[in-house]
Amino acid sequence: MRGGMIDMESNTTLVQCYPAHEAVPDGAGPFPGVIVAHDQFGLSPHIKAIANRLAHEGFYALAPNFYALPTSVADAAPLIMRPSRAGYFEYADEAGARELASLLSDERAEAILQQAIGYATTRSKVRSGGIGLLGFATGARIAFLAACRNAPDVRACVCFAPKGIASPAAGQLAAQLNAPLLLLYAELDTTISRKEREAVRELLTALGKNFSMEVFHDAGEDFFCEERDGYRIHASSVAWEKTLALFRRCL
Repeated sequence: MRGGMIDMESNTTLVQCYPAHEAVPDGAGPFPGVIVAHDQFGLSPHIKAIANRLAHEGFYALAPNFYALPTSVADAAPLIMRPSRAGYFEYADEAGARELASLLSDERAEAILQQAIGYATTRSKVRSGGIGLLGFATGARIAFLAACRNAPDVRACVCFAPKGIASPAAGQLAAQLNAPLLLLYAELDTTISRKEREAVRELLTALGKNFSMEVFHDAGEDFFCEERDGYRIHASSVAWEKTLALFRRCL
């Protein structure tokens, strides 16, 4: 497996390039492609490790940094205005992470994710015919909206703890969703209520969408992150296997 940071270069100089972590399996390929959308903490070692895990499983993975400046802008900006080298928040700085996540507009996130889709689908290492989306918390909403807005390009979508996808605006977009959807929730996650989960279930059922929903009853919002106290090995393992199963079936 080969992994590292790249600039998602475009075919036109009119489009600014954003950075991303790319993970490529060993071998000639082409491989099924997956875009990974990070949580509120940014493009952290945890998110990069998930992309690398996907590559070890035979998937080309690309994890864009939704908080970063375009490469050309970052290079030209005064030093004080440049993003930190790390490009993510430590888990102890949850307040800072939430503040920046709240400032990330759907329009900006969509533009960066569309660039990621365009970049991935033009790589010789990536199998043609569409890609998968995998998102976590803040990134789960981004992935869901992108699956709706880019229906021809998205063949599967997995969302860990998506917030706000039962809103009226997201509900209208949900009608455009074509890809199979896997929703993974934690019963002890205090940031998403049971009422919200059921509203999502009712919406997708009414629209006749192909989706499945798993709720882990002994887990909180951090159940999938080994670096946090809320990590739950059983729930994490089941969620990962379900994620891989969907991607293997659809990509």
